Amino acid sequence: MKQNIDQKNSEGKRENPKTPRRLKGIKLSWAEIVALVIVIFCLGFLTGRTMDNTGEYKGLGDSKEIPLNEYDKSAFTRTDEGRLQYEDDKYTSVNVIDVSYAQKDISWDRVASDGIDMAMIRLGYRGYSSGLLNLDEYFEQNIQGARDAGLEYGVYFFSQAVSVEEAREEAQFVIENIKGRKVTGPVAFDMEPIKGADRISYLTVEEKTAIADAFLSYIEKKGYTAMLYGNPKWLKNEVDLSRLTNYPLWLAHYTEMTGWPYKYVMWQYTDKGEVSGIEGDVDMSIRLVEK
Repeated sequence: MKQNIDQKNSEGKRENPKTPRRLKGIKLSWAEIVALVIVIFCLGFLTGRTMDNTGEYKGLGDSKEIPLNEYDKSAFTRTDEGRLQYEDDKYTSVNVIDVSYAQKDISWDRVASDGIDMAMIRLGYRGYSSGLLNLDEYFEQNIQGARDAGLEYGVYFFSQAVSVEEAREEAQFVIENIKGRKVTGPVAFDMEPIKGADRISYLTVEEKTAIADAFLSYIEKKGYTAMLYGNPKWLKNEVDLSRLTNYPLWLAHYTEMTGWPYKYVMWQYTDKGEVSGIEGDVDMSIRLVEK
């Protein structure tokens, strides 16, 4: 995906501190309460479970077997326009584009008339150097246009989070900006390295995996379909996919026929798509849908 490089960027009464608390009828001094908190923290640390400041994220779960995809390669065909499609006894496909500021003004009615079924719209990004959260400058326009044209639409966020706390902040930012917008499509997490930028390059595989999980688990808890985006290199080398199997995958692989063996629900197969109503190239995907 094309990413812009850092655009412009209860009140309560105070208790007497000497007053002891009661927990289920047990009187505890402040020293005992502090000791209890330390014990709870240590138990969490020793079991490898962490919690962010929202009190919701509890760390990565155990590794699971990564499910294989069951698609028949011979069932992938191309239209006269070169668009990918899929059809077998169990699955069919729909055409998806993803758009951002890079496509500028879009004629959404023409997009809908050109056989596009769904749009993935970039909601925003975290600046790779500033670390600030930003809305994509065409987000409002694109989401309204897709909605008015009768398309299904989801969103994606370009992350440069360096901690689970920042990942949760990004997820909260996404939720705040899709409230009331009737988003029925996926909400995708997109983390990629940027040439010449190093905000995420020092992170370990486990840290990047936890960041993705922290974002996606928050989105899921808010009732949306949380989706992981990535190309084969990223998914094999930069995250531990065996600990992210809860989330559907949006595979980015610009090739005639992908050899990716694991299950995915969307495949972004080109960044050179041509669609009526969009000037210049656009990313195109197919979404595999069970009949």
